[in-house]
Amino acid sequence: MAQVLTKPSRRIRNMVMKELRLIVKDKVALVLIFLLPAVLIGMLAYVTDTSGIGGMGMGGGGFGGGDVNITITDNGGDPDNETSSGLGLIFGVVDLDTTDTYDGEDLSENLTAYFDLIVDELIRYNTTADAYRGLYEKEVIAYIVIPDGFEANLTINEPTYIETHYDGNDMLGSASVSGVVQGATVLFRISKLWIRSEVFPNMIIEFTPEGGYLEGVFGAFIVIFSSYLGIAMTSAQSIVGDVPLRRMLLTPTNKLEVITAKVFGYVVIGFFQSLLLVTLWVLAFDLNLNTDFISLVIIMSLSSLTGSATGILISAVAGTRLQANQMFLFVLFGTLILSGFFIDVGVLDNYLPMNQGMGLLIDTAFKGLSLLDVFDRIMTLLGFSVISMLAASYIFSKKPTLG
Repeated sequence: MAQVLTKPSRRIRNMVMKELRLIVKDKVALVLIFLLPAVLIGMLAYVTDTSGIGGMGMGGGGFGGGDVNITITDNGGDPDNETSSGLGLIFGVVDLDTTDTYDGEDLSENLTAYFDLIVDELIRYNTTADAYRGLYEKEVIAYIVIPDGFEANLTINEPTYIETHYDGNDMLGSASVSGVVQGATVLFRISKLWIRSEVFPNMIIEFTPEGGYLEGVFGAFIVIFSSYLGIAMTSAQSIVGDVPLRRMLLTPTNKLEVITAKVFGYVVIGFFQSLLLVTLWVLAFDLNLNTDFISLVIIMSLSSLTGSATGILISAVAGTRLQANQMFLFVLFGTLILSGFFIDVGVLDNYLPMNQGMGLLIDTAFKGLSLLDVFDRIMTLLGFSVISMLAASYIFSKKPTLG
């Protein structure tokens, strides 16, 4: 009985070894899996180094991203006459100003009113620590700190600075943040007819590792992209291109065992790819990430698992190699469009594998969360992989022959 029970595991182990031997013999596949991601990281390092934009935005002044169009109309100096932007933006504000030198309304309260005018909701925090926590937990997309002495400086026509803190990993939100800050400060100055007095926003990026901002964010996108889609690309050919599989299926091996073996064979390759990608990413850009190396490799291996399961599912559905290539291209472009890196994809962001992999990497490497803190994302990736494997096994079992 014990011998019978060990046969499936032994068969799976042997098939995994077979898959690894086939992949190692395929030099083109190895180049696609290992060399191309390394080239992408090298290209990013070259571009950021030669253009002089490496490390920009790490807590310095200036705006990042594009601007949001804010329509400014005459409100007679009364913020209550305006309506919100309707952009669904939630900001926080911390008013630390205690000075009272201006003849008229409180200037910090007046500026706050203009922020309240533009955004859809403005949350007032008592301390910067509370506001930072709100940004960390995504309660707000940014928070404004009005410093002490704000009103006193403006009264004597001295420039003053307000701090705008936002999540540097939210590429879409950062464009909205800079637009709102510009719009509110312009409306504030127009209402007072001030020309010399200035309010300068100091944009401070939070939750980014020590090192280059662009290298950290875009590098994270590249390593997740390579880990997920690189493995999916090669595994998409694993069934339709496996001629010896016909003979293997004449043995007691069932098709679920075949699917499992193929998935885990590519996960092993993905593990070594993860070691290379994470090492290059950290060393090439001299990043000081907020998590340990083992956690990074686990996350990247999970991304490889979902990529392997996706590719195997494609290969099970496809009847020929050409069909597998066409299906993979559809998955490739669909994944890029819905990655959440360029546009807001709404609720899909909570389920798509590459989105979850990117979220895992950001939450651990940038925000310093442990794997237990992001266990829900881990379970989402594991659930996606299991469902894909079961679907591939079912579809494969319904195919009488291999294409």
